[in-house]
Amino acid sequence: MLTCAMLSAGAVLDSCKRAIAGVNSDVILINYEDINRLSLTIDKNVVSNLELKAGTKGYKFECRDGSPVGEYNLVRGTYLPGWEHVLNLVTLVKSQEIKDTIETLSFAKVVAIVDNKERGAADEVRYEIYGLESGLELMESNNTTEYADEVVYNIKLSTGDAKENAMPRSAYKTDPTTTETWINGLVTA
Repeated sequence: MLTCAMLSAGAVLDSCKRAIAGVNSDVILINYEDINRLSLTIDKNVVSNLELKAGTKGYKFECRDGSPVGEYNLVRGTYLPGWEHVLNLVTLVKSQEIKDTIETLSFAKVVAIVDNKERGAADEVRYEIYGLESGLELMESNNTTEYADEVVYNIKLSTGDAKENAMPRSAYKTDPTTTETWINGLVTA
């Protein structure tokens, strides 16, 4: 049997602290093709550099605080495991701009950066990148004029049949301030 990895660390429980559930309101969506793959720096599943191609930028998808929900699920393959990344987003506003964005997402492939409420001991898990390797696609958009809980549009972005090699990768540069500046710079690139 081929062994691709050996366990080299355990998990330490901080019994005095509970993780904070949820994702903050703004999710950054980047066209999959706009990422300069040659600029990527990944070490131990942490992205410390990601740049966009010249003339491109990411876009904020604004949600109500705590409403975006990220998931990642282990999918056992015949030979290798993979990870399905899922991001559920809702909007509470009906506008032509939002309708146009959802229509565009039905044909697009994107990468998403979420701002977690749980940040880790040193802010190292504040930002996570979903779909970095294979991209996310709009898999579901179930909407009704009932507006239950004020939700106008539900959308589900997922890697679908394509699988990632890892859970969503953390995005972290040398310190929290530098990381936040870098991530926010992807929107104004």
